[in-house]
Amino acid sequence: MPAREVRNVFQPLSGTTISKFCVERNPWDKVLSHYHMHAAREGGSLSLDEYLARGRFPINYFRYTDRSGRKMIVDRVVRYENLFAELSQVFSQLNIPFDGTLGVKAKSEYRTDRTPYQEIFNDAQRRIVGKAFAQEIELHGYRF
Repeated sequence: MPAREVRNVFQPLSGTTISKFCVERNPWDKVLSHYHMHAAREGGSLSLDEYLARGRFPINYFRYTDRSGRKMIVDRVVRYENLFAELSQVFSQLNIPFDGTLGVKAKSEYRTDRTPYQEIFNDAQRRIVGKAFAQEIELHGYRF
């Protein structure tokens, strides 16, 4: 749910505050994970180039920025690549117990090959992702 919709649902009561955070992932890693999920759902017949040609990517910046896409409307963006360390910090600040695990491994069965994305994407593929995720790359300083 985009943050602006959350804000409409959870209007703080007088004198209370709401902490808002979300999780974002390196675009190339996110695309590779998304590709593996779609390829598995299509029986393994989908190539990376076919997936990229579709242009349907998991772009999320609009969910945690204002309408301009430039100003954050959440208090913190947790980086997926540092997920447990950063969640530990967030939960500590909120006085929420956290044992360092989430107890779920959502969609982990789709990508069994853990080869780093830098070794998988060729230059043309890297540029396709870079162009599609230009806003997220700029917001978070991601680099290939």
